[in-house]
Amino acid sequence: MAEKKTKKAPKMIPAKKLPKILKKSYSEKAFEKDILNKIYIESDKKFISALFDSSKDKDGRLIFCADISKSILSPDFKRYKKIAKEIAMQKPTVKLIPLLAVICLIFAVGISVMLFKNVIVSHAVRTSMQNIFEAKTDISKVDLKIFGASLEIDGLEQANKDSPMKNLFSVDRVFINFNLTDLLKGKFHAENIEVTGVALDTDRKKSGTLPLKTKKTAVAKEEKKIESDSKEFSADAAKKLQSMFASYNPETMLDGIKNDLKSPVVAEKISSQVQKKVEKWQNVPSEYENSVKNFSNDVESLIKTDWSRMSDPMQIKSTLEKINKAIKESESLQKKLSQSAEGIKVDAQEVASYSKELQAAINADSAIVDKKIDEMKKTFSPAGLNEIMNDAVRSILYSVSGKYYPYVDKIVTSALNSKNSGSKNTKAEKAGDKKAAKVKKSKKAGHSRAAGRNVYYRKDNVPKILIEKVSASGYEYKTNNLLFSGTATEISNDQNVRGKPTEIKADFKIMGNPNSAAVVIDARSDSDAKLITAAYSGKGYPIYADAEIFKLNADADIAAKLTADDDGSFAAKGTVDFIVKDLTGMEFQPEQVSELYGKAVKNVSKITAGFVLYYSLEKGLSVELADTDRIASQLSAPVAKALQAELSAIADGAKKDVAKVLSENTGAAQEQIARFADIRTALNGQLGSVNDMKLKLEKKKKEAEGKAVNAAKDAAADAAKDALKRFF
Repeated sequence: MAEKKTKKAPKMIPAKKLPKILKKSYSEKAFEKDILNKIYIESDKKFISALFDSSKDKDGRLIFCADISKSILSPDFKRYKKIAKEIAMQKPTVKLIPLLAVICLIFAVGISVMLFKNVIVSHAVRTSMQNIFEAKTDISKVDLKIFGASLEIDGLEQANKDSPMKNLFSVDRVFINFNLTDLLKGKFHAENIEVTGVALDTDRKKSGTLPLKTKKTAVAKEEKKIESDSKEFSADAAKKLQSMFASYNPETMLDGIKNDLKSPVVAEKISSQVQKKVEKWQNVPSEYENSVKNFSNDVESLIKTDWSRMSDPMQIKSTLEKINKAIKESESLQKKLSQSAEGIKVDAQEVASYSKELQAAINADSAIVDKKIDEMKKTFSPAGLNEIMNDAVRSILYSVSGKYYPYVDKIVTSALNSKNSGSKNTKAEKAGDKKAAKVKKSKKAGHSRAAGRNVYYRKDNVPKILIEKVSASGYEYKTNNLLFSGTATEISNDQNVRGKPTEIKADFKIMGNPNSAAVVIDARSDSDAKLITAAYSGKGYPIYADAEIFKLNADADIAAKLTADDDGSFAAKGTVDFIVKDLTGMEFQPEQVSELYGKAVKNVSKITAGFVLYYSLEKGLSVELADTDRIASQLSAPVAKALQAELSAIADGAKKDVAKVLSENTGAAQEQIARFADIRTALNGQLGSVNDMKLKLEKKKKEAEGKAVNAAKDAAADAAKDALKRFF
């Protein structure tokens, strides 16, 4: 059976080999300061204290020193050595060359900062504002006092990109008190910012236009879309307006119905047919004219014979013979004229049918004209005008929205970035807590060093950028009339740190009219509120817009509320009253209607529009009208009323013009028919005249025959008397 191995005795190390720091003698105070205060684990303190023995020196003071004559177990010796090393590492050491280098660097940085601090701040402020407002920013003076923890900016002017010779706003003085301690930690913490001498829409001496700069693709694309939508609505309105009034052009109307007119074709055919008949009969009346005239003269002389003065039977006989001859002549002339009258009567019946056909064609064409004019009148309708005016107002709202969309986008984007940043920090903290708990749970029980000292730090409630309060105010030039006042609180890049939303309030005047705005930006990751809630109400906001069908110069009274969500979408709902200074109508054809339209829109004094704006990443910006009836009553109705009476007059004038065209196209045929009628009338007149004269001759003949009988009787009686006288 094998013998048991004896346990090896632990190795002993002489105490004189301890580190120098443990072999020295210490006073009570020095021992506490140089040894014990540099050991943070309680068990290590007790272990080191056991090494040192206390005694008194010749002056009776308590001293501590280790007994270097004894030996120490190897594990304890190693522990002493390790603790001594940790104590030695805490001993401050200074190396001269690195120290000098650091001092020189600090000195150089200090001089650079002192020399260029104002230039750097001025450049930073100018660049930031120019990026935001896309126009020049001018600053008269910047004074940064690092140790005074203050920043002063004087003479700040921000140009208006849409009006380069005007300032969007100007500020006399901006004064900022900041926290220097936080600044040394890389944080900008301003407890209060004072802005004084704010003025709006002031004049500039130099243009504020910046060199063209490529915008962010998304913003540029959306601005282009908004501009395109605005032009689409205005162009559509202009097209509809021109189309609506195109029918009121008499020339256009005539061109439109010429192809539908039947009477010109019928008239051309009839004119040719009737002309032949006119040519056939036009010389007949003249052929009989001399015969009828001579006959008429002869008859007149016979008719005028005074029988009372005529007693001579021979004379009576001669006159009677003339009457009989004239009667025979009338019968011959009557026969010829009757034959011609019968012939022209047949042609007259045919001409009468032509006349009826032509009149029927004229009546049909007149009905077409009436129908076209009715259609023309129906083309203009208040309902159609309402649609046109609605499109024009939407175009203006798109234009105004597009002007301020970039600023809203910047605000929403900044709020989103702040919220997303805060959310990441919160998630990281929660993840860290879970990881720590997991490590603690998985840690196995066993031998370990003592827990050591717990060190607690005050919670950091200052984010990298924090402005606790901003106050701004401005007065009208050389007066005590308040022009602008506003406050903003809790402006920060991470609202989770402070746990408070940003609130902005402002009251200001535009052209002497009161305006107010309030904005709440809640980017806290644990908040259920909307990302942005804003309200604006104001009067006297200048609007200059071209909606194609009219150009608007007005002061707008606006009341609106805006909300934005954390998906980047935002919506605004409100009402705008355009107090019209000038409304200039577009020019179009026909010129007469264009002038009437221009006069009509001049009478409009107010336009009220309810609107709803919505923006989303998928659909972009859309603008809808909330109350079209008010637009109709204030804009369309006055224009329609002014136009309707005048347009009816134009329609009547157009009808007369068409009637004139019909008359010109059928005039030749009607003239030929009239000429034929004149020929027939002349021929019938000649025949009637001969008939009348024949009747007169026959009457005169009877008178002559009676006179002759009486004359014969008288002659017989006289003869008988003479015979009796001779007889007796």
